[in-house]
Amino acid sequence: MDILDILVSKGKINQQVANDLRIKSIKESKDIEFIINESNVIPENDLFEARGILYNTPFKDLSTITSIPRDIFNIFNTRDLTERIVLPFDKTAEGAIMLAMQNPLDIQLIQYFENKYKIKIVPYLAIPEQILTIINAQSSQQIESNVIDDVEAANTDFNIEDVTGNVENVSGDIDGSIKNAPIVKIVNTVLEYAAKNGASDLHIEPTKKILRFRLRIDGVLYEKLSVPLALAPAIISRIKILSRLKIEEKRLPQDGRFNIKVGKEYIDLRVSSLPTVYGEKIVIRLLRKAESISDIKDIGMQGKAFEEYKNSLTLTKGIILITGPTGSGKTQTLATSLSYVNKPTVNIITLEDPVEIEIDGVNQVQVNPDAGLDFATGLRAFLRQDPNIIMVGEIRDEETARLATQASLTGHLVLSTIHTTSAAGALPRLLDMGIEPFLISSTIELIVAQRLVRKICNHCQEDYIPEESVLDNIKEIFKDSSIDIAKYVKSSQEKNNVIYLSRGKGCNYCSNTGYLGRTGIFEVLVVTNDIRKLILEKDSSDSINTVAVKNGMITLVQDGYLKVIDKITTIEEVYRVAKESVE
Repeated sequence: MDILDILVSKGKINQQVANDLRIKSIKESKDIEFIINESNVIPENDLFEARGILYNTPFKDLSTITSIPRDIFNIFNTRDLTERIVLPFDKTAEGAIMLAMQNPLDIQLIQYFENKYKIKIVPYLAIPEQILTIINAQSSQQIESNVIDDVEAANTDFNIEDVTGNVENVSGDIDGSIKNAPIVKIVNTVLEYAAKNGASDLHIEPTKKILRFRLRIDGVLYEKLSVPLALAPAIISRIKILSRLKIEEKRLPQDGRFNIKVGKEYIDLRVSSLPTVYGEKIVIRLLRKAESISDIKDIGMQGKAFEEYKNSLTLTKGIILITGPTGSGKTQTLATSLSYVNKPTVNIITLEDPVEIEIDGVNQVQVNPDAGLDFATGLRAFLRQDPNIIMVGEIRDEETARLATQASLTGHLVLSTIHTTSAAGALPRLLDMGIEPFLISSTIELIVAQRLVRKICNHCQEDYIPEESVLDNIKEIFKDSSIDIAKYVKSSQEKNNVIYLSRGKGCNYCSNTGYLGRTGIFEVLVVTNDIRKLILEKDSSDSINTVAVKNGMITLVQDGYLKVIDKITTIEEVYRVAKESVE
C-alpha cells in the first residue's frame, strides 16, 4: 500500500485520479508525493494526514493551535527549532514532549533533542510551514508577553535592592526572592531570548524617550523590544552588578563579564558600557561553546585559494594569520583548521580568550589576566611544552607578535588572528607593532582575510535577470583578476545567452529576510618572494595587494561575487560585509 492507496481508501481521490498520478510519477521520474503536491488535487492537510498513516505516525494539524504553554516552548533553543523545523506543542501524561516534525522518522534528530535537552520525545508529523509560522509567532510573543507585566510592575521608584542577586544563572534557577523582582525578570527574559535566538550581540540603548533592545543575528541588527526610559537606570544597574562593574560610575566606559546558563547551555557574556547623551549604553557579546566543528571543506573557501590554505597547514614552521573584524568567523576557521591537522602524532597547544570551541585532542588554555596569564606569558610557557603547532587567539601587541615570530623561527607552526581589513594590511600592521621587516618576511607564510555573508534561503530562492549595469560592475571587479569571468559565468549558468542571479523572496523558513545561514568569503595571500621583498622595503599594503593579485590572489569582493554568480548569496550582501573592498 502506498500513499495513493491510502488517499483512495479515505475517499480523498478516486481510483482514476490515483492511476493518472501514478503514471505521471513514472513518466517524469518524480516522487509520487511531489506529483500529488504539484497537481493540487487535495488540500495539503489531507496529504500529510495520509503520510502519517503511511509512516504509522500521528499527524498534527497545527492550525488548530492558538498558543503553546510557555514552560514547554522555553525548554528549547529557538534557533534549534527553526533550523531543524520542529515544534514542541504539548506534553503526554508521562511528561514526554510532543514534538511536531516534518520527518518523524528521523531517528537521529529525535536522539539529538533527547540527548541535548534530557527529555523524552513523542514525534508527530506536521506541515513545515505551520511549524515555522508558530515558532516565529511564539518567539515574537515570548519576549513581549514576558516583559509587559514586569514593565508595569517595575514602574515604581527604583530600589537598588531590586537588582542585586545571584550572577550565575538567568534561566529560572536563581535562589531567593530576587528572582521575582520585575527588573531582574526583564533582564533575565531579554538575555534568555537573545541566547535562544542565536544572537551574537545584545545592544541596550537609551534614546530620547525609550530604552531599546536590539539583537545582532547573522550579522544584522534587529530591534526586538523597547521599554520606558524611566526603567533604564534599574536595568543597566542590574547588568552592571551581574558583570561586577561600578554602578555609581556613569561617566567612564567600563568592561566586565559574567556567565549564564540558558537551558542546558552555558554562555559567556562580555559586557561593555559607554556613556551617551541619553544615558549609558550597554553592549553584551554572547560567546557560546560551539556544538560541532565544521569540516574544512565546508567553511566556504574554494578553488586555488583553498588548496593553498590546506597546503600551508602542512608546514612545520612559519606563521599563518587570519584577519577580519569581530564576528567574521575567524575563530571557527581556526578551530576547523586545527581539527583538520589534529592527529596523535602532533602536539597542538592553543591560548584563547575565551576558549569558545573545544577540540578533542588539543591542549587548550584560557587566558586569565587576573592571575597573570596573558598571551605573552602563555606563549613563553608553550615553548617549553614541546609543541608542533601553536595557536594564539589574537596578536594584540609587540610582545606577543615578537614571541610568535620567535616561535616560528625555532621550528613551530603558529596560527593566530590580527585585526585588519585586508590580508595585505596585516603586514604593515606588524611593522607598526615594531617587528623588524626581516623577521616578518622570514616567518609569515600565508594570510587569510575573511567575512561572513548570509546565504540565500533555499526555500524561497528565485532567479532574476540583473540589470546591465550590475553585469558591467562584475566585469570591472574582475578586470585584473586571474579568473576569466566571462568563461566562469558561462560555465555556471544553466540557461544559454541569459545571465541569471538569485535572491530570496522571504518566507517562514527565513523569517521573511530572504536569507538562511551564513558562509565565508575569503582572500588568501601567499607570501611569495616578490612580497617578501616589498616587506623588507616597508612598502604599503596597496603595493603588496597589487603584487598578490598579479600572483593570482582572489580578493574578498571577487570571492563574494563568485558566490553571487553561483547563486549562494547576493550582491547586496557582499557589498554589506565587504564595503571597504568594493570602494
